Amino acid sequence: MGASEPRNARPPFWRPGLARLCLPTAGLFFLVMVSVGNLPGLASDMSDAFGDKRLHLAAYGFLAALIYLSVNRRPILAALFSVAVLGTLDEGIQSLFPYRQAELLDLLADILAAGVSVTCLHIGSAAFGSFRAVSKS
Repeated sequence: MGASEPRNARPPFWRPGLARLCLPTAGLFFLVMVSVGNLPGLASDMSDAFGDKRLHLAAYGFLAALIYLSVNRRPILAALFSVAVLGTLDEGIQSLFPYRQAELLDLLADILAAGVSVTCLHIGSAAFGSFRAVSKS
């Protein structure tokens, strides 16, 4: 610890290595998802083939995981808040197209997916950390 650093310095908000990889991936994924999802006919074809809520669960679970992995401090809250904002933005964009409609249930599916995703990651990282601590001793 250097002389200019405070003793109780908090870790940086972003995880330096992972944030550089995960955040651009999340941004690109969101842009592609919104663009492809609003092409005429394609969204309804994909919903028919895979199920609308399944698509929301998979996409927003993935986004939440990328955000969770990028954050050092309070990653669960950061991921849940980010997904709520991105899901609201997505539904707002959908409402601008006459062949699409915004649904509150889609937003709730987005937030549910984020919750499940970050809970699994949090439990997994805690278990992995405990395993590493035991294996070192």
